[in-house]
Amino acid sequence: MSTNHLAREAERSAAWRVALAGCLAAFTSTACIGSIGDSSEGSDGPNGNNPSGGGPIPGVETEGLEPEPAHLRRLLSRQYANSIADLLGDAAALVAEPPSDTALNGFDSIAAAQLALGDDAVQKYETSAMAVAAAAMGDQANIDGYLGCSPTGAADVDCHRSFVKTFGRLAFRRTLLSEEVEAYTTVAQAAATEYDDFYAGVEWAIAGLIQSPNFLYQVEVGDAIDGIDHARRLSSLEVATRLSFFLLDTTPSADLLDAAEAGDLDDKAGIAEVARGLMDGNDAARAALNSFYSEVFGLRDLGAMVKDTAVYSQFTPALAEAMKQETLALIEDLVWERDTDFRELLSADYTFVNAELAQFYGMSPPEGDGFVKVDLPAEQGRAGLLGQASFLSLFSHISLTSPTLRGKFVRERLLCQSIPAPPNDVDFELPSDEEAKTMKQKLQMHQENPSCAGCHVLMDGIGLSMEHFDGVGAFREMDNGETLDVTGEIEAGKFEGVAELGSLLAQQDQVAACFVRNFYRQATAHVETKGEAPAIEELVGNFDAGEYRVQDLLVALVASDAFRFVGVEQ
Repeated sequence: MSTNHLAREAERSAAWRVALAGCLAAFTSTACIGSIGDSSEGSDGPNGNNPSGGGPIPGVETEGLEPEPAHLRRLLSRQYANSIADLLGDAAALVAEPPSDTALNGFDSIAAAQLALGDDAVQKYETSAMAVAAAAMGDQANIDGYLGCSPTGAADVDCHRSFVKTFGRLAFRRTLLSEEVEAYTTVAQAAATEYDDFYAGVEWAIAGLIQSPNFLYQVEVGDAIDGIDHARRLSSLEVATRLSFFLLDTTPSADLLDAAEAGDLDDKAGIAEVARGLMDGNDAARAALNSFYSEVFGLRDLGAMVKDTAVYSQFTPALAEAMKQETLALIEDLVWERDTDFRELLSADYTFVNAELAQFYGMSPPEGDGFVKVDLPAEQGRAGLLGQASFLSLFSHISLTSPTLRGKFVRERLLCQSIPAPPNDVDFELPSDEEAKTMKQKLQMHQENPSCAGCHVLMDGIGLSMEHFDGVGAFREMDNGETLDVTGEIEAGKFEGVAELGSLLAQQDQVAACFVRNFYRQATAHVETKGEAPAIEELVGNFDAGEYRVQDLLVALVASDAFRFVGVEQ
């Protein structure tokens, strides 16, 4: 580590202690809750008035940017498991059982930054840590790789200390403070003496280190900026941590920490170069993006989705899994295989099917067992995500379609618009088949209630254009014996059917901006504020100029001032 980095670590040690005190308090404090406002304008800061504002920040090139304060962010369950696998091996990861994630404002990462842990979750982390540490000891070669020494006996304190320093640096994503080294070395010595076994000491040290808030949370303190009290610059190690968990869903590697300490992440150009290197040919980057879109589009819920098999006899768990893989295959094709305009997600006239999904779509099955790229049947009017069975199934009811849910998805997840919750006394019952034959007729009658009309008019017109597809996404010509009317109109213009709607949406600036906003919320673990609007505008402009390539967007985001600077609570 360079002299400059050592000096900065010394200066920051007091700040670490303050942050860790807050981190420990998060284990027992009352949970916070958040709300999402009109995201087209950006929400206010945590105190309602963008408290970080206070003049230009040296090093910030984005004019008018007021960065939000950083919050302690607990690792998502997949990030915890991936980190255990990278540090301690697959066998250890198999027994890792962190608490389940919770979504807030539509994102697990936001909940991870705002919701405190309950007693049950704390106990679960402890149980998981003990099981992980025990399993890790089965990989002797991996453990010995952290030692840097050959133990001379059960109580070899220098060798225990060497392990704590080396493994602890990777677990905490920074060099341990001297008092931390001695505390965990003492744990190792006590266990080794008790069991007369050097490696028992290592096992207990591991269990302690991976229960620490330093491992379980992204702790961001930042470096002070001369003359500025309302903002801090994230240290290079903190940037490395943000970078790795955002792009790869796992803890930074030793090489990445080394690069940070060498100054490779001290400026935008360096961060961009490192980010591209992390993504290039890396299966972890693909898996992280799949997890992101499985969350944003609800794909992870397909396996637990229940449908009335008396109505949809063709629906099976295997078919649900194929639906999920179809959508992920399209995303992978656009982002990784062709690195092309991501707006094609909404207008693509092709898809990826296996034999089961091809049969469901009424297509000839492809050769082999895997997924094959095929043209969509033009007569069905499918196109892009909105014509895929994954989306159409997820946003339907157990035995019938839901134009309202489908339209709500478009408004909230593709346009980043907020739809208010329905009134408490709203009647969700639709008219019977005797009163109204088609879903369109039912919803038109439902909208006669003034308390329902205001929101339903925003959603139903969009969803009704998808009525050629039933509650599991199968094509149909009629609804209850009646001819379907799939025409609609949104602010951008009129359309007929899913294909025209997808093409229309793909050309809207608001959709491209929403793609950016979703990534930003995931990366920063909060809904963007008004003070961050300049950063969002800059990223949207880069996305446009880069012909809407997601890889370029990810690089621009992690190199942006909004990713590298944080505000300070006032």
